[in-house]
Amino acid sequence: MESTATDTNDSQWINQETEKIHAEILLELNRFESSLNERFAEFKHTVTAQQEETALANASNHQIAEFRVFIPRNSVLTDLFKISHIRGVRNVFAAMLIILVIQVTLNDIIQEGRVNLHFEIMFQCFANLHVALFIWLLMMLSTTIVVFLGFYLWAKHRNDYHKTFKLYDRIWLSIYITYVILFLVFPSREITKHKFGGASAIVILLEQLRQIMKVHAFVRENVPKVLSVVERKAADKKFVCPDFSQYLYFLFAPTLIYRDQYPRNPTIRWNFVLQMFGQVIASVFYVYYVVVRFCIPTFESLNQEEITLSIFVSVIFNSIMPGSLFLLLAFYGFLHCWLNAFAEMLRFADRMFYKDWWNSTSFAAYYRTWNVVVHDWLHAYVYREIYVLTGRKNRTVPAICVILLSAAFHEYVMGFTLGFFFPIMFFLFGVVGLVFLLFLPRHRGVAYNILMWVLLLIGMGVQSSFYFMESYARKECPRNDTFWDDITPRSFSCRITLPSSEHSKIDL
Repeated sequence: MESTATDTNDSQWINQETEKIHAEILLELNRFESSLNERFAEFKHTVTAQQEETALANASNHQIAEFRVFIPRNSVLTDLFKISHIRGVRNVFAAMLIILVIQVTLNDIIQEGRVNLHFEIMFQCFANLHVALFIWLLMMLSTTIVVFLGFYLWAKHRNDYHKTFKLYDRIWLSIYITYVILFLVFPSREITKHKFGGASAIVILLEQLRQIMKVHAFVRENVPKVLSVVERKAADKKFVCPDFSQYLYFLFAPTLIYRDQYPRNPTIRWNFVLQMFGQVIASVFYVYYVVVRFCIPTFESLNQEEITLSIFVSVIFNSIMPGSLFLLLAFYGFLHCWLNAFAEMLRFADRMFYKDWWNSTSFAAYYRTWNVVVHDWLHAYVYREIYVLTGRKNRTVPAICVILLSAAFHEYVMGFTLGFFFPIMFFLFGVVGLVFLLFLPRHRGVAYNILMWVLLLIGMGVQSSFYFMESYARKECPRNDTFWDDITPRSFSCRITLPSSEHSKIDL
């Protein structure tokens, strides 16, 4: 009997040890799989980057080469969110949004005895949205029909004027330049005329710039094809113009570089589309609650005390956290969620809308990786064009032109969105950023990445504080109905008399 009991205990002990070994093996296999997936994702992005750099290096400067290679690939965050640790970071931001909503709600109940959702601010931001959407529809019809029809007529009848090619081309070039100028002027005039809210205005402005860049890319890529017909033999001279379906797809595709064909996915994942649009809406509410909780109380209180240098510095550093959230939410809501949603609906397979800009160790790398969609357009149609015109000897001049052009249009959007001219973004982006780009050393390492983040976050704090201060100054300071009043920052030139018993004054 003792022998039988001993055998039973031994058997149980063996089974337990076997199960422990089995569990440990499975755990190690899971760890190995996770590590392998991470390394494979890093390898994939590295290979992709090297392929593009090689394609760019091999591109000829004498023609518009396809330096932007479109291949099927996910966005960086799409791959990173497959790792549970990165998903945990996103969940932390979602939890912070829930806490903000609860905090604002409790403050309303305690102070006012009821829930005040403050949605009047949201309604002000989207004021006259229906008019903005109507203007967008007119802009879209113009870009879709007028531009394509004009290019079609120019390309179709060009051979009929083979004796006066130069005059024919110059006439159509003048028409094209006039169209671009009018496309810039009329929407801007309508924004000023109808007094749109900030969100309504930014819809028109961003669409205005997007459509102009789309039109220029389409024209710039297809003009050389039409011009090449002249060099062919008479028998080979046939009409060259893309199909309207190709042009229409390009107008909605999440890219600013024109190609006749793009890599396409076989199916549409509608659950993914709904998820992306849901996160866009969540990002909008996130920005809204950050403004309500952190920005409005801070800048409303500035109207109750004299602004000294210490208070001004404190406001700037208090604005770094909201400003950094604006930066991250704009990136995640638009560059990741919005563009991925449209890419999925259009089965657009190349989702490289940005790169790992958060790992940048210089502002040059940050500018290249933050918004790849716009960077590709600037590099293809501004940087390389200027580089060729300057004799292919100096890369600094094209880089300066790109930064200044980008800064000017960023300030253009901010000016018409806010309704006043205060070029703080142009100064930080086009002057300070350009100095950092040209003179900061470009070394790899953690220290330079931290330095880049410190400067970036301070810049966001400065922008947020200045724009909010100017907004409140525009509300409180009286107008003098002069041209200089519209272009002079009122927060620097105005003294406000508070409606108090002491009639104290403050400097904004």
